[in-house]
Amino acid sequence: MIYIEKGKEPESLTAYKKKKHAYFDGCNKEDIRNSLLREQGYLCAYCMRRIEKMHMKIEHWYPECDLSATETLDYGNMLGCCTGHIEGSRGSDDTCDTHKGNRHIKINPLDRNVLQYIKYKSASGRIYSEDIEIEKDLNDTLNLNADRHMLMINRKQLLNQLILELSKIQKNGVWNKTILEKVKNKYESTDAAGMKKEFVGIAIWYIDKKLKAAGK
Repeated sequence: MIYIEKGKEPESLTAYKKKKHAYFDGCNKEDIRNSLLREQGYLCAYCMRRIEKMHMKIEHWYPECDLSATETLDYGNMLGCCTGHIEGSRGSDDTCDTHKGNRHIKINPLDRNVLQYIKYKSASGRIYSEDIEIEKDLNDTLNLNADRHMLMINRKQLLNQLILELSKIQKNGVWNKTILEKVKNKYESTDAAGMKKEFVGIAIWYIDKKLKAAGK
């Protein structure tokens, strides 16, 4: 999970909110999906799998059921998420918004201060936190280590790719800040199609850990 910087809401949403009795299901959701995809580099806000317009959900971080009709139209509360479901799996195997349902969570990809409590296990790709509430959010409410979805395996594979890339630059495994910052910028950026690397959160976490060790 990485920080998501919200942009300006779609013009169609701004115009729709001025109408009497405006409500979420009446707005132009296609414009909202397009905007969320661009903001998030076409990654799920929670698990960081690749998402696309035809296979994604508009998630209300603060549960929609606890909001007024006007509040459900707050773009600042919206995130783009994967469907959280794979064919043939049980409901307990679901992830992200689908598994979260109407529960409230502390972890928020729109809040840098909260995201600093997220960590990963380098050996397994497991996401976790030493904060009790956030740990519950990650592993219970959002189910971000679900085996059926191979999330840990995919995170570990990306981390291996990053370490290999760094090793090719400097073989002794002690990378200076200039190298680390250059590689971090690459992983934080999008490609020509506006897409970020899947599961990039673990890569940025690893680089930040090395930067801290290097005295940044």
